[in-house]
Amino acid sequence: MDRYTKQQIRRGLTHYQNIDHSEELNGTDGIKKLMRKLRSIQYDPLNVVGRNADLVLQARIADYRSEMLEKLLYTEHFLTDGFDKEMCIYVTEDFEKFEYIRQIQTQSAERTLSYRGQTEALNILQEVKEFVSANGLTGTKDISIGEVRESRWGHKKLSSAALDYLYTKGELSVAKKIGTQKQFDLTERVIPKDYFSGFRFMTIEQFLDWYVKRRIAGVGILWGKRGGAWQGNYLWNNELRKSMIARLVEKGELRVIHVEGITEEFYCREDFLQSLKSERTSDYARFIAPLDNMIWDRKMTESLFDFSYSWEVYTPASKRKYGYYILPVLYNDNFVARFEAAPISKNKCFEIKNWWWEKEVLTDEKMINVIMKEMKKFADFHNVELSSKNQKLLEVK
Repeated sequence: MDRYTKQQIRRGLTHYQNIDHSEELNGTDGIKKLMRKLRSIQYDPLNVVGRNADLVLQARIADYRSEMLEKLLYTEHFLTDGFDKEMCIYVTEDFEKFEYIRQIQTQSAERTLSYRGQTEALNILQEVKEFVSANGLTGTKDISIGEVRESRWGHKKLSSAALDYLYTKGELSVAKKIGTQKQFDLTERVIPKDYFSGFRFMTIEQFLDWYVKRRIAGVGILWGKRGGAWQGNYLWNNELRKSMIARLVEKGELRVIHVEGITEEFYCREDFLQSLKSERTSDYARFIAPLDNMIWDRKMTESLFDFSYSWEVYTPASKRKYGYYILPVLYNDNFVARFEAAPISKNKCFEIKNWWWEKEVLTDEKMINVIMKEMKKFADFHNVELSSKNQKLLEVK
């Protein structure tokens, strides 16, 4: 029976995710190699010190710039925007296999339209699709069909609701984004033909086997308990998920891992076992995205890393423990701190407002220097200066 210490699992996770930069990944080729392993990263439009997807990639790709992601999404279409655990960016070759997910999301979209009193949008789908076919790139501002009304919920125009519905169904895809605004086109004109093989899973069981293994691959190792990493259709169902995991273990397609001090069993694929054999070759520090794959399951993160983290952007200010947008700090496979930064777009520099060391962390000159080096790299990623105030905050414990 495979049994490991927490520190061994931490080492394995950071190596598997390439957060330690053990593999030299650069440019769009590096992103492609990483995404072929992780398959999906979570999308969130909020941009304080970078969007979530950009923060995930910059922690793993040495020379990452946001333009690289835009190219892979909207020029090469190697990646696509779509619903996975939440709204995500995933490898386009998975698009066909997500048909089961799109069917459920479409049913949910119909319920939402009914709740909002916008079911008439379903009557203009063909008209909207013909408009997109004739005009190409289409955003909600480019088309106006149906009632325009004031409402706190949903779209004001039926045509906007219809665009979203057709996107959910898979008939339209995001061909471009202007800021956070989607520009749609017919899916067959967005996704290259090479990605359409006509393949379909024969059964729901085959799809679910693939989906469970894929979700575990997105992290590296997961326990069976319900948590953030199992969000989304099918996988959120405790009974169904546990039965799928048991079937995959029995078939030898998942391995069972035990971690000292934790009663729950963990599950991984064979490639993660190779990561457990890795050794750290140099000191490093990384700033981890709030919705980073490695910390999708907050409770699992707390159990493995002895680090409790909550993204407090939706918590009322009076109830926040730390702040609005907090990034965890990883140093040599361990979470040692967290910080709140001023919005880079307003400050034109990378300036830390507050820094909190974890209890029990003993700082030294080497740790400070490594973290400051990563700060400089983070500022360079944003093409801004590094505030001279930052190092002083680190030295005051």
